[in-house]
Amino acid sequence: MKIAITGHTKGIGRAIADLYYTDEVVGFSRSNGYDISTAESISSIVAESLDCDIFVNNAYHDFAQCQLLEEIFKHWKDDPSKTIVNIISRARYGLSKAKFYSQTKMELYSKAKSYMFSNKRCRIININPGYVKTDMVAHVPSNVKMLTPEQAANIIKWCLDQPQEIEIGEIGFWCTTS
Repeated sequence: MKIAITGHTKGIGRAIADLYYTDEVVGFSRSNGYDISTAESISSIVAESLDCDIFVNNAYHDFAQCQLLEEIFKHWKDDPSKTIVNIISRARYGLSKAKFYSQTKMELYSKAKSYMFSNKRCRIININPGYVKTDMVAHVPSNVKMLTPEQAANIIKWCLDQPQEIEIGEIGFWCTTS
């Protein structure tokens, strides 16, 4: 099994990558030359992900996740052996780097949901964690309870470990204790 992950060097993406063998992971991040804010990087990411089995659409930059979903879906929609995982979010305040974070994550969710109910054959899983301790949540009030990236990654891996014919669709989870 080969897994492509955007934003694989930090946070949830890094924690997911750490759960798999190095030769199974194809990672895309700024640190290895992929900036999802550029059309060239999006084209390269799509081209280099086509032979993977799983695409984890994790890295955030405005509407780039929506573009990545759209492009990967075009290629994978008729292949029942493929899985697309979208990291959406219910986070609404205290985010350090994302002016329109919640709006763009909701757009990603809407687009993914429309694909889920289309005539597709690939599996689409929308992961909606609560707050996760990453550099994106630097300004969240101290009373907000947060998951670790490793906790989030383990739940995501559980979803991926289910038989391919199991359509999870959407899963939401959050931390209830500090």
